[in-house]
Amino acid sequence: MLKAIGGTALAASLAGCTALLGDDNSSQSEGAADVPDEPIQAGLQTFTEGAAAVLGLQTQYGAELAVQRINEAGGVAGRKIQLDVVHEADAHVENYKQFVDEGKEVTFGPTSSGGHAALAPEVENQGVVNVGTDGTVTTLYEETLPDPTYSFRFQNHDVMECVAAARAAVDRLGAENIDTVAGINPNYAFGKDEFNVFKKAIQKLTGAEVVYEGYPDLLAEDMSTHITEVNDKQPDVTFSSNWGGDVTTLLNQAAANNMFENTKLVGSVLYSAVNDLSKDVVEQANAVSGSRNFYWGEPTPSRWNPGKELLQDARDQWDIVPSAHFMSGYGAVAAWATAAEKAVTLVGGWPSQDQLATALEGHGFYTPAGYHVMGQGHQGLSNAYYGDMVWDDGLGAPALDNISMHSPPELAPPPRATASEWISSW
Repeated sequence: MLKAIGGTALAASLAGCTALLGDDNSSQSEGAADVPDEPIQAGLQTFTEGAAAVLGLQTQYGAELAVQRINEAGGVAGRKIQLDVVHEADAHVENYKQFVDEGKEVTFGPTSSGGHAALAPEVENQGVVNVGTDGTVTTLYEETLPDPTYSFRFQNHDVMECVAAARAAVDRLGAENIDTVAGINPNYAFGKDEFNVFKKAIQKLTGAEVVYEGYPDLLAEDMSTHITEVNDKQPDVTFSSNWGGDVTTLLNQAAANNMFENTKLVGSVLYSAVNDLSKDVVEQANAVSGSRNFYWGEPTPSRWNPGKELLQDARDQWDIVPSAHFMSGYGAVAAWATAAEKAVTLVGGWPSQDQLATALEGHGFYTPAGYHVMGQGHQGLSNAYYGDMVWDDGLGAPALDNISMHSPPELAPPPRATASEWISSW
């Protein structure tokens, strides 16, 4: 299967499926002319400290696991990768420029939506390929940088996970049972973008009225005002794009104030807090959570064992349950590495930045999350997952049950159409 798309031992290793290629552990492009001997210098910026590290460290660990597997498979066309990781903070452009000054051949990140919007134009100015891990705001390639050359984004963007959220709500409750919706979303570009897209989608699917919009600041210690409003309005669905520590705050305080008796919580990235939630709160919330383009239990191991193997690697090395942000780091590295090896084969030597960018456009590749395509608009496209968040005693953490999988044609606008135009056309 991998050979049919020009796959190598590297591609198979990153997919977690070396058995598909038997015992051949060598790269088909290894030894090509004009490939440098020295390692590939790469840089990743993500949140390595502070509250946002609950996402950023998952991204770092995922990228590091991909690099491990690449190097164990012999590298990219024989070149191993050395990955430097820096804390993104609010220095997204400065970090990238420093990477370029240091001679990095590729960069990855960031996590922040606002940071990604600031970074993308600088990537075009500098001309060194960056594969974004997250920073999923819909407007990045619709408005901020509508014609990118060197800027790419691996993770599904907001429109995909919010349309999937609306479909998951309808699947579980029925369109006829959703008359009112509310939102509790973080007070910055990501949260506002997510609720804007969710509103458009749920209203198209159900005609529901929006009865409350609340935007707590990031890392807010008290969400009681928003919880009180939801308890007062009792909407059929409350949508939240809170992530990490804000998920823990929202769920703990909502449980203490009986919010889950008055609404069905649907969250795009609630599962990002998988390693911090308690059993009592998870069971009381009975929430529906998305997991972007990766959930370790889906597809089921009987059909796609690499997800189970990645879960075991993450638990063995870092003692975590991997979330979609783990796949953000893993997949960004895998996208570039498999495209670079393809480019070496095509050009007969090490590719230029322009050739690498061309190789990434429309590039398809496997990871433990399944098959991905880097769209012509430089936006990664892959399946999205939603499930009922339940407690798994064997895992000692939340898991997702009753999983619904949605493919890119269901979730992403066609080329040259904006998310708003596409949803309005339904």
